[in-house]
Amino acid sequence: MTQPTSSHQRLHDLDALRAAAMLMGITYHAALSFASDFPWSIQDVAQAKWVFVFQAWVHGFRMQLFMLLSGFFTAMLWRRKGLKTLLWNRCRRVLFPCLLGLITVVPAVIWAGNFASQRHKDNQQKGARTEPATASLWAAVKQDDVRAVEGHLAAGISPLNLHPAFAITPLQWAGLNGARNATALLLDRGVPVDIRGRDGHTALHGAAFMGHAGVVSLLLQHGADVNAQSNDGETPLKSASQPYTSVEFIAGLLGIPLEKQTWETGRQKIVTQLQAAGARETVLAAGQSAAGPGALASAYRWLTETPVFMVLWFLWFLVWLVALFSVYALLAERFGWRIRGHWLVLSPANLLWLVPLTLTPTAMMGYYPGIGPDTVMGIIPMPHVLAYYALFFFFGVIYYDCDDREGRLGSSWRWLLPVTLLLIFPLALEFATGTFGFRDSLLPAKFHRPASVFFQSLFAWAMSFASIGLFRALLTRENRTIRYLSDSAYWLYLAHLPLCIAGQAVISQWAGPAWIKLPLFSVVLIAMLLLSYQFLVRYTWIGRLLNGPRNRPGQAPRPIPVSGAAL
Repeated sequence: MTQPTSSHQRLHDLDALRAAAMLMGITYHAALSFASDFPWSIQDVAQAKWVFVFQAWVHGFRMQLFMLLSGFFTAMLWRRKGLKTLLWNRCRRVLFPCLLGLITVVPAVIWAGNFASQRHKDNQQKGARTEPATASLWAAVKQDDVRAVEGHLAAGISPLNLHPAFAITPLQWAGLNGARNATALLLDRGVPVDIRGRDGHTALHGAAFMGHAGVVSLLLQHGADVNAQSNDGETPLKSASQPYTSVEFIAGLLGIPLEKQTWETGRQKIVTQLQAAGARETVLAAGQSAAGPGALASAYRWLTETPVFMVLWFLWFLVWLVALFSVYALLAERFGWRIRGHWLVLSPANLLWLVPLTLTPTAMMGYYPGIGPDTVMGIIPMPHVLAYYALFFFFGVIYYDCDDREGRLGSSWRWLLPVTLLLIFPLALEFATGTFGFRDSLLPAKFHRPASVFFQSLFAWAMSFASIGLFRALLTRENRTIRYLSDSAYWLYLAHLPLCIAGQAVISQWAGPAWIKLPLFSVVLIAMLLLSYQFLVRYTWIGRLLNGPRNRPGQAPRPIPVSGAAL
């Protein structure tokens, strides 16, 4: 890849790749309602396992690649125009759109979510599709079908496995669904009463949260720990104090029927039961005072876990990453740092140090169903998630400094791409979820998580580099259609989620297979967004804010901004 010699030239391959990452984000969100066993607020009747595999593939590398390219273009603008120009550019095209989106995009997403929730309730009342109990252990537990549960256990299905999407145990699933008979059977089969899912919750947490007093009573009889703490410090009594709106939202994601009056009655009984058994809402560590670290911890959890930014979270992360980059840039200017084309950056040997660096933050994540990083939307990013994306962002920074005129990074894409798609990705997904059913034949269960972390880290980097090589080979010259898509991609991604959620809710009960419904829905969704860009955004102040000035046909041309300057 030859670096441009003028600030007005574009890197067409990387520009197109950045746009492709954003457009994949649209198809990814469109696919969620069609993905089997995925906790999305809309559950389409045409769900399929291949859609779950597709969305896991997209999520496993898309945003990492986007952050890598953002780091590259950030370094480009800094080296050409200086730090002050870079910071003002990022304020105009990242920070200001992010803040503006808080009063436009975020309320629209909330409205769409409420619309979808109401549609979901209506569909439940009309008797929407129910998976037969014979289909899986999870379906049998949900329907409290003891005979079907026994059949799945007799067939060798382990009652200790985590749900592929929700990362909870069958006993937790029974507690959430109020399946008292299934709970009793699992306990009789030796399942530990306090067995935990990946988030640290127990069956008692789930039953208390959903208001199932009968299941709570049964779990207490079997010695459940009334003060068991989840990973975020929540006790069962705290779960029983959550507001109905939170319960309603989670029930919608999990597809669990909920009736408010029944829930309220059950909650009152549960609180009495738990308090009689010595339960507390907050369990303090030895020597910890409620006014000290406990209060600070609560404030920190609120700042990190409250979903403030919704779909805008990636812009907020970029604000933090640019702030960190500014420190790096000042030091680099002071000491003359600049990495030239080192083989440890440009050759496949880069995986030998990039993958190990990524293992720790990857291992700290895992709440996301499938593979890929957790999504955090709070005011303060989770440190390990920010560190994870910072690795990709700053690799993009040093990659720009390498001046890769010969296109060495990703040059091995012809073999790297098929190996990544056919070997690395399936192993990453299988060890994380057991989707394909062969992980037990490869490694004992205790090694599944470490293997998943390793292959997820390898997949994110390998797929990113293979994509760079592929796009370099295909798109070295300007293509007007792709240029238009590149210019519009920023707006399309910012605006798509409310329309996507509302559209999913409308079509969720329409007949037809997923391989027809999903592509058609994605095409219609992107077409509507493109129309909004062309007629409402492109030549308006919104378009200037996102992409810089654009000329209407017949107008005198204006200088073209630096490639990738928007992000």
